[in-house]
Amino acid sequence: MDHIEVPLVSGDGPGSATAATASTGAGGRTHGFVEVADRVFVARYRQWDVNVGLVLGRDGAVVIDTRASDVQGRQVLDDVRRLGRDIEVRHVVSTHVHFDHTFGNVAFDAATVHAHDNVGRTLEEAARHVKEALRADPAAAPEFGYTERDAAEVMATQVRGPDRTFGSNATIDLGDRCVTMTYAGRGHTDGDVAVVVPDTDAIFLGDLVEESAHPSFGGDCWPLEWADTLTSHLLQADEGAVVVPGHGRPVDVDFVTRQRDDVATVAAVIRERRLGGGSLEEALRDLDPRLPYPLAYLESAIRRGWEHLVPPTP
Repeated sequence: MDHIEVPLVSGDGPGSATAATASTGAGGRTHGFVEVADRVFVARYRQWDVNVGLVLGRDGAVVIDTRASDVQGRQVLDDVRRLGRDIEVRHVVSTHVHFDHTFGNVAFDAATVHAHDNVGRTLEEAARHVKEALRADPAAAPEFGYTERDAAEVMATQVRGPDRTFGSNATIDLGDRCVTMTYAGRGHTDGDVAVVVPDTDAIFLGDLVEESAHPSFGGDCWPLEWADTLTSHLLQADEGAVVVPGHGRPVDVDFVTRQRDDVATVAAVIRERRLGGGSLEEALRDLDPRLPYPLAYLESAIRRGWEHLVPPTP
């Protein structure tokens, strides 16, 4: 289950959050929203250890990612209302296609859902895949933060896709500020976007970056392009930026740079082995000391890299 098993290992990455109307639970996960920049908030939820963003403006609010089911989406909306009953969520942004970031969209019936073109193209198939995986194994997984009831709610959710999609970039106008969405290439999936609040130093990178676990190389990742995509996004991040990952605590630009370099190392090893004439079986079996992550964790990355690279004809 490539995109169901998101580890709940709490890391020691630098946090930039200041407490708003939230309390902190085990492993750094919060119950409610925490302000990380001017009127920019993050809530971290136990199930799949996922982050949800919130940006407030004069003309409404933007929610960034919505969790894994209609029930969980309604819980997000309740947490928004605890910040202020008059907050009107007019927009939702899906940072990428995966269920733990998109299935809650259906709870925001008054909002316009924005995502990259590829999310609109692949969401239905991705939803079918994850529901089939949960039907095959609906048991609770405490290590990933979800119960049997959570799994059942995912399977019962009527998936809502984006209302508006874009190719390279788009902007949401909130009256006194804007929120920008930027696509810089493939990485964790083929539809990852960065969400930036230009009048602050806040940027949401979805699962292009993870703090509470290694980057997630799943069956739809693009390991050879991922580092370049992160490099492009880093160009629009100020040195003091607060970066919100898809999972885990907010981090700084140095953290993202280090993770980008690790992802680049994975790509370099895959490329070297593939173009050097080695076999896939050897690449999956033989440890390379340069790899920053356990070899077993990189199986999908190696297989995907093998598919994407064709050695030159002798």
